Amino acid sequence: MTWRGTLPAACWEAHEAPAIIPVEAESTSNGVFLATHTSIPILLRDRVDSAVGGTIVNEHNLRRAVEELPADQPIIPILGKSGTGKSHLIRWLRINLKPNGATRLIFVPKHRMSLRGILELILEHATSERAAELRAKVAAASDAAADETTAQLRLRNELAVLVETRGADKDGTPEENDLRAFLASAEGLPALLGDPVFRRRLLADNGPIARLVREKLSGKGAEDKEDAFGFTAADLDLSVDDVSKAGVDAASVASALASDAPLRDLAAKMLNEQLGPAVSEVFGIGGDDLKQLLVELRLDLQRQGLELLLLIEDFSIFQGIQGGLIDAITLLPTETLALCPMRVVMAVTTGYFVNQMPETVYTRTYKVFDLELPADKTAPFDPARFAARYLNAVRVGSQEIDKHRTHDGPEPNHCLRCPVQEKCHQAFGEVEGVGLFPFSRTALDRAIRSQSKSDAFIARDVLTRVLRPVLHRDQTELDEGRFPSTGFESDFRTGALDILDNVEDQVRLRTPGDPELSERRVRMVRFWGPGHGPQNLHPTIHEAFAIPPLPDLITEKQTHLHETVRPGSISPSDETEEAPAGSPSLPPSSPLPAASKPPLVRAVDEWHKTGELLQRHRNDLRNIVHTAVIGYLGLEDGYGGDNGDWTKGGAELAPSFDAKTSIALDGSALQTALISIDHRNVEDVRVLRALAWLNAKESWEDVPQGDALQILCVNRVQEWADSVSTVLLPSEGDDAELGRLAHALLSVSKALGIADSYKGDALSRVKALFAGSPKLADPVQRPHMRKLQDRLVDPKADRNLLQQRLLRLTSYRQGAGKPLAIDLPRLVRAMRDDIAEAPWPEHVPEQIRKAADDIQKRTTMLDPMLDETRRLAPDVSDLGGDVAQVAQALNTLLSDLAALGQSANSINLLALHDAAKSVKPSDLKKVTDLREGLDAWPDLTVDQRLRLMNLDERPALRIRAWLDPTLQAVNALELKLQAGPASEAQREYDETIERLVSGLATLSREVMDVTGPEGGV
Repeated sequence: MTWRGTLPAACWEAHEAPAIIPVEAESTSNGVFLATHTSIPILLRDRVDSAVGGTIVNEHNLRRAVEELPADQPIIPILGKSGTGKSHLIRWLRINLKPNGATRLIFVPKHRMSLRGILELILEHATSERAAELRAKVAAASDAAADETTAQLRLRNELAVLVETRGADKDGTPEENDLRAFLASAEGLPALLGDPVFRRRLLADNGPIARLVREKLSGKGAEDKEDAFGFTAADLDLSVDDVSKAGVDAASVASALASDAPLRDLAAKMLNEQLGPAVSEVFGIGGDDLKQLLVELRLDLQRQGLELLLLIEDFSIFQGIQGGLIDAITLLPTETLALCPMRVVMAVTTGYFVNQMPETVYTRTYKVFDLELPADKTAPFDPARFAARYLNAVRVGSQEIDKHRTHDGPEPNHCLRCPVQEKCHQAFGEVEGVGLFPFSRTALDRAIRSQSKSDAFIARDVLTRVLRPVLHRDQTELDEGRFPSTGFESDFRTGALDILDNVEDQVRLRTPGDPELSERRVRMVRFWGPGHGPQNLHPTIHEAFAIPPLPDLITEKQTHLHETVRPGSISPSDETEEAPAGSPSLPPSSPLPAASKPPLVRAVDEWHKTGELLQRHRNDLRNIVHTAVIGYLGLEDGYGGDNGDWTKGGAELAPSFDAKTSIALDGSALQTALISIDHRNVEDVRVLRALAWLNAKESWEDVPQGDALQILCVNRVQEWADSVSTVLLPSEGDDAELGRLAHALLSVSKALGIADSYKGDALSRVKALFAGSPKLADPVQRPHMRKLQDRLVDPKADRNLLQQRLLRLTSYRQGAGKPLAIDLPRLVRAMRDDIAEAPWPEHVPEQIRKAADDIQKRTTMLDPMLDETRRLAPDVSDLGGDVAQVAQALNTLLSDLAALGQSANSINLLALHDAAKSVKPSDLKKVTDLREGLDAWPDLTVDQRLRLMNLDERPALRIRAWLDPTLQAVNALELKLQAGPASEAQREYDETIERLVSGLATLSREVMDVTGPEGGV
């Protein structure tokens, strides 16, 4: 059962909506057209060149003007913007004009009418031999241009030729003439039109060339604009992927057009000037042919004693051949040219008529009927009357309408057969016995307003954006109890922005436990309600939408009776009379009460609706929340201060509770904020809004619904305070998260080579968690180790994040003051090895867990560092003694040879002495231990490996600093001695050198392995 008994809740079939309200008005039958027709507001002016004055009339005045057109003023233009109803008037004339047998009527529709189709419409009425010749010419020419791609290319080429040969007009200003000469030159527009790189843009599907060709071959589609197709300045703001491949001239003119808007305007004008002759050349027929055809037809009809009536639904479809049409319709009969009388009614956009029609059209115009009313012209108009005609037609159905129209009977009123007619009309409203369900006057007004521009009533927008979507889409939603739908609210939201715009009103309309029903009730009151806040509407509206009223709300007994008759609208008492022509603007909406909400409250309401919040309002709201929460924390100096083991913590590392970083509106800092408030969370928004009220009024007594909101705020602020306390203040006992954090940071300290991290006592380990890292002695030789340490000490890296988190768990501060202390005993307990692998608690953010895991991975992947260390530590096992002994023997040998004049000039004894002196006695032992540790690498623990990687590398560097020049000296000496004759003394020295070289050879190879072919330190 529904509110209509056994009948469906919706009183129409969804499929009838697009049939009654199609995209193209010509798609409906005459019966449907007349069943839905409503008078359209028209401004009648006697002078074409006047934009002031005029009289408001209706379509009947238009019909009488057409019937009385004088022979010397045969033209009536119907002006207006797209969608204002020009085509509708032309069709109404077709149906209601009663031409006698002496009149031939030619109707030129705007949709699906090709160039050939236009000419054939005219040829249907021509019977002369000349007409037969023209008919053959039209057929042959259209067949020749039937290939759309070929026509596009030919039109582009013709435009290039015509611009180059005719474009340099000399009638403008000197500056314009110079620019025309440039654009018309071979290096100007012709170069651009002929360039293969710019071809894709110029021939794009949505470009003027393709659009014009498509129109001439197939006619305009419903999606095409009413204005005449042609070039615009935007079409010439060209860009391509690779300008370097374009011709020099084409690239140059394209660049000039892109940087100069007036030049683009002139270029578009020049191209449009040549469209007519270009179309004639491409399609084989043009304006002259059309003129000859119409003249021949008028001659033929004159011989038969007939007259011609031409109805043009959209004059812009004659683009390219309009000159011939204008010449033909402005041609008057003379004694030597016996033309039949001709009347022309053309629908044309205002801009086209004013800017592109020649003066001859103005002189032949009888009256102008304009659908755009100036601001000083108003007329009574009722949008509900307009909508009711379509609502009834959709309910009746197109077949039923046509059947009654065939029998010359009026279309039936579907409401007369409805079992709930009386209560439906009482609740939703009616116009002349036709109900407005599922709209009401209020809902319809808000829906129309949401789809209107500048409050102008555009008939097409009302039909295709308001009536058809609701009747087609929402019929099922209504039958299944889901109306008003989310689609309804999404489509028409802007028409009711200031109604139920705050969370408190919406909360009062909630049904606990049923959010879907609650949302539908809010939509219902927002669009169908009178705009006075939360309330029950007429019981029938609740029943029709399956939304039960709420017992604690007042009930608006008869919603539509509370809707005032606005200025410019038709009162209910007038609705039985013939409606005068309507106004093209919407009636003003009901005035809302003066804004009394504080600015911050309004800001919260807007934030809840849109998610948008000014930064200054965001800061103010954060401060309000911060102050409220501080009042519930109960902090005091010296918290935990009786414990003698507290120690001061670094202020820059301690956590804090401040408005800017600890409170996030819309979760912009969920990972770090202590309090996060989302504009989609109704309860949080209610609290924020109430606190904004309290901040403005300073007393709950002055806040609307203050008693209830005070309780709500107390509970929620206490929850926020508890949450802050849990994170901000140290807790007692062991903490698995704290243990994991401490050990992750300890691993970092070990990887950084911080000595305290390897000590056994917990206090040293705690110090190591925040200690600075020692620098590598030679970071160039250890790039992998340097990269690891740089990554770990980066202020934005994981170590800093974990330090902040650890301090949040162990430090304390009061309000906005500085950090006071660190709970050292608690932190020391966390350093125990038995909690290093404890499971992470569920509350720990994923970002923290990931940071700790990443640290563990990085501190265990040490193979690259192993290779670096091997290269740093030379093998000194074959040295044959410590460095000092070997250096002393070498220095003695070199000194003796120098005394005999046998030393090499390249050997620097002083440098060798200084390098040997810098080697410390313990260096050899440390390098030996390092090599032994590296050899045992597979058997070492992670901690042992980290410590080995962080052993002091300076001993190995000092040995290498001595060893490299030593080997160079030995090599130089060997070459020197080999060059002279051998003597007994020399043989002794040779033997000594050989033994020394043998002792150093192995070490030399090791060093070369480390340093590579370049050598050196």
